[in-house]
Amino acid sequence: MTGSSVAGIITASSTVLIAIGGLITAFRLLLPVLRQTKEIHTIVNQQRTDILRYQSTLIKALRANGIDIPDDQSKEPVVGINEHL
Repeated sequence: MTGSSVAGIITASSTVLIAIGGLITAFRLLLPVLRQTKEIHTIVNQQRTDILRYQSTLIKALRANGIDIPDDQSKEPVVGINEHL
């Protein structure tokens, strides 16, 4: 084997080891961030579910007492569709 072949093998091996080390480091940093993001997503979803249930209960109570419910201003109006809870 010539000197340049040995140098090439050493360089290629070093490059592979550095790349593997970089991947390991990236995954070790990324996994905690992904876990935290999932926890936050779960909390936000639960809060949204809770508020929708509460809103539905309030609407039913108002209707039971004969009070008109205004249209939901957060929704885009759909022509020809009349939505009721």
